[in-house]
Amino acid sequence: MADALISVLLKQIGSITAREAEQEIRLVVGVDEEVRKLEGNLRTVKAVLNDAEKRQATDEAKDEEENTENAHVLKKKVCSFIPSPSCCFRQVDKLFLRHDIAHKIKELSGKLDEIVRERERYGFELTTRGNASEVVARPITTSFVDVSDICGRDNVRDDLVNILLGKGSEEERSPYVISLVGMGGIGKTTLAQLAYNDPEVKSHFEKRIWVCVSEPFDQCRVAKAILEAFGGGHPNSTELQSLLEKICELIERKKFFLVLDDVWTEDATLWKPFKLALKNGAQGSRILVTTRKIRVAEIMGSTSARMINLEVLSEKDCWLVFSKIAFSGKDAEKCEELEVLGRQIAKKCKGLPLAAKTIGSLMRFKRSREQWKNVLDSNLWEFRRG
Repeated sequence: MADALISVLLKQIGSITAREAEQEIRLVVGVDEEVRKLEGNLRTVKAVLNDAEKRQATDEAKDEEENTENAHVLKKKVCSFIPSPSCCFRQVDKLFLRHDIAHKIKELSGKLDEIVRERERYGFELTTRGNASEVVARPITTSFVDVSDICGRDNVRDDLVNILLGKGSEEERSPYVISLVGMGGIGKTTLAQLAYNDPEVKSHFEKRIWVCVSEPFDQCRVAKAILEAFGGGHPNSTELQSLLEKICELIERKKFFLVLDDVWTEDATLWKPFKLALKNGAQGSRILVTTRKIRVAEIMGSTSARMINLEVLSEKDCWLVFSKIAFSGKDAEKCEELEVLGRQIAKKCKGLPLAAKTIGSLMRFKRSREQWKNVLDSNLWEFRRG
C-alpha cells in the first residue's frame, strides 16, 4: 500500500531541492516551522507503514531520510542568501518573500496530516524501528507459500517455469540467470515462490536453494546459506575464499536451481566471485533473481531475453486477489451486499498485488456498508502514483 499511497509524497518532497530554492526564492515565510512539521509527520507515517506492511520497504522509503535532509539543505541554502553572518529564519520579515515553495511544503504537510488523522480508521499502530540513523532491516522471505491462495499471473508463471526447465531453447553452458524485475509490491517474490514449488521444477533439479539476499549484500551470509542448502553443514568460516571453494566442491556436476530474492546491490564485484564459483554446477542449472532494478538484473548476468518485467495485475485478477481475502468468513448475502463497493475499492489498488492484499486484509474485518464506503471515500485514494 505504501507504493500506491506514499511514494508520490516522498518524490515531491525530494523535488524541493536546494537548487530550486536558490533559483526561485530568497526566503520563505514559515518554512522553518513547516519543515519541522514535515519531519514529524514523516516519522509518524513511517511508523504507520511499518505496521501496515511488515517491513515491505520501498525504493522511496529507503530515500526518506535523504529527502528529509533535502529540507535541511533548503533551509541552509536560504540562510546563505542573506548577507549578514547572523542570518536565521527569524529575520524572514525583513526580506523579499516568495511563497511558491512554502505553499508546496504546506500542501504536502496537509496531505501527511490527513494520513496521520486517518490511521486510527485503518486500525494501524505506531511502531518504531529504533534510531532513524540505523540501517533499516528488510523482511526475510522464504520459499514457503500456500499455492491455493495465489491468484493471477498464470501465463507469466508458465513462461518462467518453461525457461527454468529449458523448454523451447537450446541448452548452453550453465548456469544462466533469469531475473524478475518490477516495483515493490508487484509480486516478484510470490512468482518466484510459485516457480520454486512447481512439481516439475522440483523433480527437474537435483538441488533447490532459496536465499533472501536483501540489502546490504553480505557475501559470507549468502555463501553460507548456499552451503547449508547443499548439505555443507553450518560453516563457521568467515573467509569468503574458503566458503566459495567449498561451494565449488559441493555443486560439482549437480544440476541446481538457486533463487536469490530481493537483490539490491549494483556493485558487480560483490556478485562476480559467486558467478565464477557457481559455474561448477551441471549443465541446465538455473539462477533466478528478483529485483526492482533493471541495472541489477544486468549486473547479475540476465540478458533482455531472460528478463521478465512484471506489470500490474489486470483489473480482473486484482479483484480476485482482493475479494478472496476481503470476503473470507462472510456469508453469501453479505458478500453480495458489499460486492459493488468492493470492486470499486479493488480498482483503486491500481493492479498492485500488495495493495490488494493489504486492503483486503483490512476489509475482512469490516462488515457494514458504511465502513466500506468510508474506506472507498477516504482522501488517501487521492494521491496520484508518481
